[in-house]
Amino acid sequence: MVRGRGVKVSHRAARSLTAGHPWVFRESLLRPLEGKEAGDLVQVCDEDGRPLGWGIVEPEGAIAARIVSRDEAFEWSDDDLRGRVEAAVAYREATLAPEIAGACRLVHGEGDGLPGLAVDRLGEFLLIYKYSRAAEAYLDRLVPILDERLSPAGIYMQDRVRGVVADERKPPAFHLRGKTAPPELEVEEDGLRYLVDVSAPVSPGLFLDLREGRRLAERLAKGRRVLNLFSFTGSFGLRAVRGGAARVVNVDSAARSHARCRQNLGASGLDPEACEALTGDAFKFLEKMRQRDELYDLVIVDPPPFSRVKNKVFSAMRDWEELMEATCRVVAPGGEILAISNAAKLDEGELLSALGRGAIMAEREIKMIGELGLPEDFPVPPAFGEGCYLKIKRLWVA
Repeated sequence: MVRGRGVKVSHRAARSLTAGHPWVFRESLLRPLEGKEAGDLVQVCDEDGRPLGWGIVEPEGAIAARIVSRDEAFEWSDDDLRGRVEAAVAYREATLAPEIAGACRLVHGEGDGLPGLAVDRLGEFLLIYKYSRAAEAYLDRLVPILDERLSPAGIYMQDRVRGVVADERKPPAFHLRGKTAPPELEVEEDGLRYLVDVSAPVSPGLFLDLREGRRLAERLAKGRRVLNLFSFTGSFGLRAVRGGAARVVNVDSAARSHARCRQNLGASGLDPEACEALTGDAFKFLEKMRQRDELYDLVIVDPPPFSRVKNKVFSAMRDWEELMEATCRVVAPGGEILAISNAAKLDEGELLSALGRGAIMAEREIKMIGELGLPEDFPVPPAFGEGCYLKIKRLWVA
């Protein structure tokens, strides 16, 4: 028993931590954290003083600390950091196929014992995402370890501590070391080639966590009319084209996204004009399609958590029901919808309820016939439900 040391949490929080949950929520603390700065190492104990592990301090927000060790005694040395990086890389080398090894996640935060950040490999370059101020405590030590172990051409970092909100102008990714990357860096996934920009402010142009969803879309596309809503750089469209779709229509608010899709098609040896491009508000296009009785056999719906087109703001937390209703009205009988949510705050029950209500409002019957989550290079501790943010629902529409 360690009485009077570290911080103490409620019995309920202690049960969660002993199951492997990696976050200490501020509301679970028996006393406020005082005199601690971002990244400070603090021992976490239960109400009776029994040690539960060690965490690095978050100075503000709902999370008070992120667990980095469950040992009774712990000092976060460079050797320990190096060992965690080595274990993360070894896991990917053992599990990932060569055709995706050049575009994969090498470190996935809490799932790899490096909380508050992630590291993607994009061709010869590494892109670090920093999601937490606590991660600043070890980031400067981590970068040379990554450089030594992986020998990338260069390393960049996106600062995501404040998250991404609609219309907010974000700075480009920071160049940390090595050479600068070209704005059109070519990476490969399953034989298709995509142009990415590791210095981009928000996304380099390819969401690695959607890989399994893209594979499913390719399997389902043959002979079908495919509508790809919120298409971004067209990664689902490429899969549908290669899968033998009869028609592929991409809808996105940004014309530059369609231009990048054409580049990706050409780089992959496909017809650059194979996808029809519609630029503007997805809801308005869905209504026009409904009025024209235009139907699709497969609709991919992958909205960002927040977006704005002119004066209309989409929020995944409140607008999935309306989006589902509009989508169901353009699906042919016997068609399918891939409904994709990456909004961490939208839980499973809320998403499924919104999908169900939207279908009923459209007077359509739907059945969930499959679902997907994160791919194998995005590991998550079993008790860490918040880490399973990606939800891909395969729906059949009568």
